[in-house]
Amino acid sequence: MQTVKVTRQSPFTAQQMFELICDVDSYDQFIPYCTAARTRNRSETEMLGDLAIGYKFLRETYTSKITMQRDPLSVTVAQAKGPFRHLHNHWVFEETETGCDVHFELQFDFAVPMLKKLIAPMMDRVVEKFIDAFEARALEIYS
Repeated sequence: MQTVKVTRQSPFTAQQMFELICDVDSYDQFIPYCTAARTRNRSETEMLGDLAIGYKFLRETYTSKITMQRDPLSVTVAQAKGPFRHLHNHWVFEETETGCDVHFELQFDFAVPMLKKLIAPMMDRVVEKFIDAFEARALEIYS
């Protein structure tokens, strides 16, 4: 299993970043490689999210259970169905004097050997692009 951890400082509030992460239905508008996104069974604290990912000739769709927590302000994602043997990611948003700190952790293991061989080695770069996309989206929406 691979783990990637990233902490970034954001000029936006923890609440703004939390809301951005929870807007799964918009992911296909700004997340690299995301070709479709939708949520189902949404409540105040949980939802199911379906994402379609495409990179070159690879196409995968997966469903995640997304849990949103107010104290601490955080989002946890676990795969419900898809190409991973294990998928868990966790966002935590902490207020600072100048915005917030965004802590992101991703743990994953592909169930499909071909995906593991092709994608796993570049996941650090993929995560960086993913987080950069959220930062750019925050600038677009909140500036």
